[in-house]
Amino acid sequence: MMRGLLRCNSPRRQRASARRHFRHGCRAAAARAFTAAEIYLDKRVPSLAAAAMHCGSNVQYVQAAIVLIQNETAKPQQMRQWVLEGRMPLLAAAHAAKQLASWRRWMKQRVQFGRNVGITEVWADAIVPALGEERGELVRAVAAE
Repeated sequence: MMRGLLRCNSPRRQRASARRHFRHGCRAAAARAFTAAEIYLDKRVPSLAAAAMHCGSNVQYVQAAIVLIQNETAKPQQMRQWVLEGRMPLLAAAHAAKQLASWRRWMKQRVQFGRNVGITEVWADAIVPALGEERGELVRAVAAE
């Protein structure tokens, strides 16, 4: 009996080219997701799943593309372009956009709070007591030495 010489008649599977991920200079999966997101936002399809199915994408990618399309940051087109060029993954870009949006909302709330309450109250009720606590801790530390 000959061991090791048995051959399979099926051809070897050739490794897929990395260039197949790009079509016309764009990351194909991201382009499909952006297309699906746009047809969903235009209400041409009833659901995210339908939009994803029609464009050959998946719901998670379509949701990420929607986040980038609705992004209100200073450079939303730049992030979208980076994703399409393959410089930044779609999911990572959407995550970064969400974080930046929450940061901006928090900053607006903080500014509004300062305007409503007034700088005198903030200084007297928040900053001065904190400074007093820090000084007290410093005095106790120096005294302990």
